[in-house]
Amino acid sequence: MDSLSMEKAMIKNMVEKTGRPIDEWIEIVNSKEFNKHSEIVSFLKSHYAITHGYANLIAHKSKHK
Repeated sequence: MDSLSMEKAMIKNMVEKTGRPIDEWIEIVNSKEFNKHSEIVSFLKSHYAITHGYANLIAHKSKHK
C-alpha cells in the first residue's frame, strides 16, 4: 500500500481508533502552541494514549492544513 492510500485508510478509521475525527484532533493541537512536530506527537501520545502512527498523522495534518 502506498503512503497516500495508507493515510486515507488511517483517516477513515480515525474515529474508531482514536475516538475523534481528524478535524477535532487538529483543533486540539492548534489550540496549543507547539513549535515542533515531535512536541505534538509526544503530547498526543502522553495525554490521549494515541498510537505513534496516528499521533504522527495528526501532527503532520495540523501543520499542513
